[in-house]
Amino acid sequence: MKYTFSENIQGFLVIGIRKILSFIPLKMRYKFFENLGLLAYYLIKKRRELTIDNIKNAFPEKSEKEVIEIAKGSYKTMGKMIMTSIYLEEITKNGNTIVENEELMLEACSRSEKAVIIVSLHLGGFEAGSVMRNIRKFYAVFRRQKNRKLNDLMTKWREEGGLNSLPLKDTDALNKALGEKCMIALASDHHGSGVEIQFFGRPVEAVTGPALLGFKNKTPLILTYAVFEDNVIKIKNKKILEIEKKGKLKETMQYNMQKIFHEFEEIIREYPDQYMWQHKRWRKK
Repeated sequence: MKYTFSENIQGFLVIGIRKILSFIPLKMRYKFFENLGLLAYYLIKKRRELTIDNIKNAFPEKSEKEVIEIAKGSYKTMGKMIMTSIYLEEITKNGNTIVENEELMLEACSRSEKAVIIVSLHLGGFEAGSVMRNIRKFYAVFRRQKNRKLNDLMTKWREEGGLNSLPLKDTDALNKALGEKCMIALASDHHGSGVEIQFFGRPVEAVTGPALLGFKNKTPLILTYAVFEDNVIKIKNKKILEIEKKGKLKETMQYNMQKIFHEFEEIIREYPDQYMWQHKRWRKK
């Protein structure tokens, strides 16, 4: 594949910056990327306003000051999340990422000789879940970057950290992975045209992916999320999710995705400043 001149320039720039920053201690790099995220908060007005509006929708009881602090924290986390993607191999070694309740993941894996679905959300350093590659091969679904050079670089760096990318909407790649003895992580908290549910007391459109895959493939689902604690990422395996059948297929999907989103709410309420509020979550029809 040939890249455009612009794609090559941007790619080489990112490679150079990554190389230079790799000489800086991890703690200082985290601080650098936090400040990079905070810079985006101040520079990109439209996205900042959307972030603040989303937080107000979720937490109408919070003061303006509290909302702003959560927003800034979210942007700092976004910066650290980007760093996680770039330096995933290093971040998932030498105690930089810790797995809690690993026995729950082992139990989920014991239920299936094929794939286990990890249900997660855009919170903390969620890509560092690939540290569990010692249990099984680890996949995650990602949207392709518009810049093909950057997309290929991110795919390469993730793979070095044990995270194998499945392109979003690539059904063949997903079905192939489902037949393997592996783990497939799905961040399932953003907008999707599947079913209508409630999220922080407001109606939203949600994807049905996790519930549908679990239901049709009889694949175990496990709720897992990641949070930053200082300069360490903690992977928390919370619970194995059971798919409950309710009448027709759409009712089953709606009921179970609502259960999943209730779990997401609990996690977000505990770590509001580590959630990615920058996306348009509540949309007018």
